[in-house]
Amino acid sequence: MIMTGTFVALLTITALGNLLDDVRIKTQNSGGVGLWTPNIEDYYTNLSTFQIFLADRYIKFYVKACDNAFVLLSAATNLQSDSYAICIGGQGNSKIFLRVRRNGAVTSISFPESGILSCSEFKVFEVNWEESGRITLMSDRGTVMNWTDTTPIQIQGLGIMTGWGSEGLWILKHSSLFTGYYCGESDTYGNMTLLSTTVQRSRVTCTLKCSTRNDCLGVNFNGNTNTCEVVAGGQPVVKSVVHNWKFYSKCLHENKACLACIV
Repeated sequence: MIMTGTFVALLTITALGNLLDDVRIKTQNSGGVGLWTPNIEDYYTNLSTFQIFLADRYIKFYVKACDNAFVLLSAATNLQSDSYAICIGGQGNSKIFLRVRRNGAVTSISFPESGILSCSEFKVFEVNWEESGRITLMSDRGTVMNWTDTTPIQIQGLGIMTGWGSEGLWILKHSSLFTGYYCGESDTYGNMTLLSTTVQRSRVTCTLKCSTRNDCLGVNFNGNTNTCEVVAGGQPVVKSVVHNWKFYSKCLHENKACLACIV
């Protein structure tokens, strides 16, 4: 069985060690859903797992989608709370919508903006939110959305999604230091390009093969045969269910932002 989520981790090396420069996320078509949909948070890729965007009150990203790319700003890290949903390229890539969910009720504001997304090229955006309640959306056209909530929601969680027939590829710009932590999933195999295959005494000696390489995302380790496979970075994370294997991936921000374990 192949997992549905895909992530790309592009790893480079600096004088400080391994840094995550880009996180690339592919979002599938979630269908005709919105803030009014029960359990809408289940349709979003929860960026709060990365714990990298909240401190500065903004998120910068590139997205390639024909229409209907959504950014969710939520009062809860699990996204199950009052929230703002920004729909970029709604109604056939002709409008931007800002929808507010508060105490179960949903209101909507629209901003005419034709052709802001592209099926064939990445478009850059930046979402800013302030304590005063002001929310802005910037693009290469300048400020395309500017709205202030008089009773602002305090943002704790972020999510992204595409829907209404559209899929998307997102690039989120960030740098974060690898500090030596890994996460692992039992009976899971990272079905990706490998850098090397060896036999190691243990999982610890296997992960050491990855820790010293700037181009390594993680390892596959077979506890029965002690086979150690070093998995390359810079590619989508694709996982299969395979018994006796365990897939370990590098984590950022100590043990909190573990790329492969959130797929």
